[in-house]
Amino acid sequence: MDFTGKSIFITGAGAGIGKTTAMEMASRGGLLAVTDIDLDRAGAVVSEIEEAGGTAIAIQTDVTGLADVEESVARAIEAFGKIDVLVNNAGWAHPSPLIEGDPADWDKDIQLCLYGVINGCRAVLPGMIDNGSGRIVNICSDAGRVGEPGLAVYSAAKAGVVGLSKAVAKEVARHGVLVNCVCFSCIRTEYFADLFDAGPELEQKMVKRYPMRRVGTMQEAANAIMMMASEYATFITGQVLSVNGGYAMCD
Repeated sequence: MDFTGKSIFITGAGAGIGKTTAMEMASRGGLLAVTDIDLDRAGAVVSEIEEAGGTAIAIQTDVTGLADVEESVARAIEAFGKIDVLVNNAGWAHPSPLIEGDPADWDKDIQLCLYGVINGCRAVLPGMIDNGSGRIVNICSDAGRVGEPGLAVYSAAKAGVVGLSKAVAKEVARHGVLVNCVCFSCIRTEYFADLFDAGPELEQKMVKRYPMRRVGTMQEAANAIMMMASEYATFITGQVLSVNGGYAMCD
């Protein structure tokens, strides 16, 4: 997949799936706006990209605030001329049964996982519509498709991302802007790698729920995002792609 000259804005790109995707897209010629709430983390990713010969800028972004996202988008447009691809990746989850949950954690789930996506879409769409093209890939979760115990509010927020994506896809398709979701189950991010390394029995128990008998890799996650953002996906919009090793199979 070739992203030469494409301006790509990724939220939550300081680590995990966002970082891996940014590195991969940059290696394929993309011009990366690496955004994260932690500027130091974003800057470290940019340094890696530049050391590998790529082009990137670091932008501190709080996706829960529309004004902050709009300012970050304006900085990316100033640097690269436009935004061709938005990957709404930033998210957070605080596992607990609903009856034991803290409303402050619920608010954070909804602000980051749902409003963060709304704000990202709202900020880039005027420019994409003016340009007559664009790709938006909203990172979701199978929790939003089938529900996940201990993640009720997170599941609700992610289900909202699916509905949002379908609605926005219908609104902007005539302008050449394609909007899709990529849903993941368990991906071996730094967080899960630490958990599994500390307790191998947890991973052994978890993979029994997966027909492929393993969890996904960040490279596999990045590959799916790149596919939906690429020129291979020219007649796909309003869709939900699950990348989950068969964990959940439903319409």
